[in-house]
Amino acid sequence: MTSTFPESTYRVQFHADFTFRDATEIVPYLADLGVTHLYASPYLKARPGSTHGYDVIDHCRLNPELGTQRDFEDFLAALERHGMSHILDIVPNHVGIATNENVWWNDVLANGPSSHYGRYFDIAWQEASRPELSGKVLLPLLGKPYGVTLEDGELTLSHDGNGFWINYQDRKLPVSPATLKLLHGEDAAERLRQFNGTPGEPRSFDALDAILDKQFYRLACWTNASDEINYRRFFDVNELAALAMERAEVFEETHGFVFKLIKAGHVAGLRIDHPDGLYNPREYFERLQQLYRKSADGDRAERRPLYVLAEKILAADETLPTEWSIHGTSGYDFLNHVNGLFIDSRNEQAITQIYSEWLADGGTTSCGACDSFETLGYGRKKFMLETAFASELRSLARRLDRLAQRNRLWRDFTLAALVRGLKEVIACFGVYRTYIEGPEVSASDRQRIEAAIGAAIGRNPASDVGVFHFIRDVLLQRYPETFSESDRADQLAFAGKFQQLTSPVTAKGIEDTSFYVYNRFVSLNEVGGDPARFGVAPDDLHTYFADRQRDWPYAMSTLSTHDTKRSEDVRARLNVLSEIPDQWRTHATRWRDINAGQKAVVAGRPAPDANDEYLIYQTLLGVAPLGPWSAPAYAAVQERVCGYVLKALREAKVHTTWTNPNAAYEQAVQAFVARLLDRKASPQFWDDFDALRGRVATIGLINSLSQTLLRLAAPGVPDTFQGTESWDFSLVDPDNRRPVSYERLRAQLHRCDAILQADPARRAVLVRELLDDLADGSAKVFLQATILRLRRAHPGLLSAGTYDALPVTGAKAKHVFAFMRRSNRSAVVVVVPRLIASLLDDRTTLPLGDQVWGDTAIELDGPTVSWRNLLTNEQSSPARRIVMGDVCNCFPVYAGLASV
Repeated sequence: MTSTFPESTYRVQFHADFTFRDATEIVPYLADLGVTHLYASPYLKARPGSTHGYDVIDHCRLNPELGTQRDFEDFLAALERHGMSHILDIVPNHVGIATNENVWWNDVLANGPSSHYGRYFDIAWQEASRPELSGKVLLPLLGKPYGVTLEDGELTLSHDGNGFWINYQDRKLPVSPATLKLLHGEDAAERLRQFNGTPGEPRSFDALDAILDKQFYRLACWTNASDEINYRRFFDVNELAALAMERAEVFEETHGFVFKLIKAGHVAGLRIDHPDGLYNPREYFERLQQLYRKSADGDRAERRPLYVLAEKILAADETLPTEWSIHGTSGYDFLNHVNGLFIDSRNEQAITQIYSEWLADGGTTSCGACDSFETLGYGRKKFMLETAFASELRSLARRLDRLAQRNRLWRDFTLAALVRGLKEVIACFGVYRTYIEGPEVSASDRQRIEAAIGAAIGRNPASDVGVFHFIRDVLLQRYPETFSESDRADQLAFAGKFQQLTSPVTAKGIEDTSFYVYNRFVSLNEVGGDPARFGVAPDDLHTYFADRQRDWPYAMSTLSTHDTKRSEDVRARLNVLSEIPDQWRTHATRWRDINAGQKAVVAGRPAPDANDEYLIYQTLLGVAPLGPWSAPAYAAVQERVCGYVLKALREAKVHTTWTNPNAAYEQAVQAFVARLLDRKASPQFWDDFDALRGRVATIGLINSLSQTLLRLAAPGVPDTFQGTESWDFSLVDPDNRRPVSYERLRAQLHRCDAILQADPARRAVLVRELLDDLADGSAKVFLQATILRLRRAHPGLLSAGTYDALPVTGAKAKHVFAFMRRSNRSAVVVVVPRLIASLLDDRTTLPLGDQVWGDTAIELDGPTVSWRNLLTNEQSSPARRIVMGDVCNCFPVYAGLASV
């Protein structure tokens, strides 16, 4: 068994319409592209019909919807034939419980706390919100209140060869063995008739009600979940029950199958989904490495550790814990740093003013968008704690209350005060979570807690400051002298549960709510991003890259994922607006005036409101197809944008929500979008829209090429999300899970191969022709294939090589970002343009040649060497500087290779 670290990865999404056979078919293409490792979404047995695989129901089996064991083996064999391996995405935090197939969950429902799996799940058996729930699991799966559902005859008792069941729609829930004696009789059919009542005769359901009352679960309407649910979930998803992964037996049973694949050499590494949901992430990662060492053959000292990535969201001022036995994050920190390089921070005030005036003119003042993003996020996290996570908050407060009652200095704090205090502290938390796991609290965790406590006190001047100080001391493991070892263990357990709550509250309150409300500049509203951070300075990005190479050289470098709110190419296009705020103001204001008559009135207010309309215009600019639009293109964009807008409205939770839809507002906004996308109905709008779209789209493509080269050559392992090796203008899921046309991609790669195989005199001409047909997407495929093949041919050069920022001189220096990677005697220089809108005019549409770059040059340190342009194969004369106009005269980005 060996652990081969990747030079590059390519993410594929497995589901019933993209199976092991489908993946096998694209392996030769991926190998030709230069990919070293396929990066697979979860492929263990998931809920039937799952489109993503994160609702695993059996960690010990392959998902049968993806193919047979033979299909899987053929997939592995294809990878091996092409010198590739794969990274597997696994889900340790939770399992799917929405259907009848989860054996562990069924056993818990049948046997309650005494079930062998009763402690596998994170269930608060004895911390119920009411006595009737003690020792039971609340199952909020009914569409109506329990009593109504029962008396309507929707709950029935049945019997088959496997025993008795409670049936509701397509669910079959087990009957506790303790109640079977009440059901058995000489005539099973007659017994069932006695228990299954008759609609319209309420008392006829008493017997079935009595049976249900004796089960280890309590059926309830789904609306009860937020107030009374007593099992930890993935975020607020009732159908995903969290596992107690901190228990050794749970870890071993959920990881045995995967480690058989690792031991056999079939899987080369793991991506861990949502480790912040785990009780102790550090311990979990160490167990992974221990299991890897234990399952290894041969001399363990000769082998590298298992390659592991964490899907960890880092705040802008947060660093990844160095004590974790991993190789870095899955790349959201990289994404947001790189995205910021192409945002003109000098225009932040102008963009903010445009947004503020737009909201004020449109009368939108109550949605929270007028506040600072920090204030909006605080309010939205409180909202989530009061709604979706109300039960978790009260359960946490009850734990804290029990601690308070053990010390006379604390016991006067009421439960209500503790609920309020915890809500404020969590709402003020600046990161997803801390990582307290013992009496010694790290300096960074202490600082995070002190900052949250201080912010909570500042926002609540009328509240008892003693409550906040109590919460602080409990979290920081400051014990009263009277506390026993058991008391201290309970205090530490409280900190653990607190940390497991701050993470989902932040995710739901910020990413899944605030990001859909604060529409000032939506390119910034990305997973792991901070919409208040308007741009990243080149020096700051150099520092980030240098630190990354030093600390996490094998972290993932991504720009698009299955979870991103917008694809990399959409963001690259929207970033152009930061360079042209005056034009953006003029066009957006004109569109609002033109389309004022297209709006409906709902509840006395225009629909869409100003904030939603502002989002719609940015979205249309981001996804508009390149070149002339055909009728099918209009129809496709209309369907996609209408679907996206519906999701955005419900996630924002301003006018409508998933749980309480406002059909009138939703339909009015979707109708508005449909009218906008009817060119015949809105010719004036489209004439003006196209005038801005053309320029923004072209500059956006150059931004895309620049950020693509950074992804491929900067420190880290470059990951390509399926289909994004060419242009991709997708929005959040499910839009980004549309089928990928590998036939088109193969054709584009074939065109690139012809260029790469051409003689030097011809190759530069062919490269330049890629820009003449820029909308085709082959230019991006060409760049991708060139650098991925370099990485594969020179392993270590761009993964383990040093990182050095390169100084840029000349009049246009601020528009260039450059660095060098070195390993042994080889070096690569990377040069990309940025913020190019001001460099181009009607006659100069691409940033090429001396007429654009003038005296701009990249200064090199060290010996005078000759550089080979990896894209054109042109060889430069030996020099101590690289002249921008020379190396970017037929393609807008440059990568040069030399021996030094």
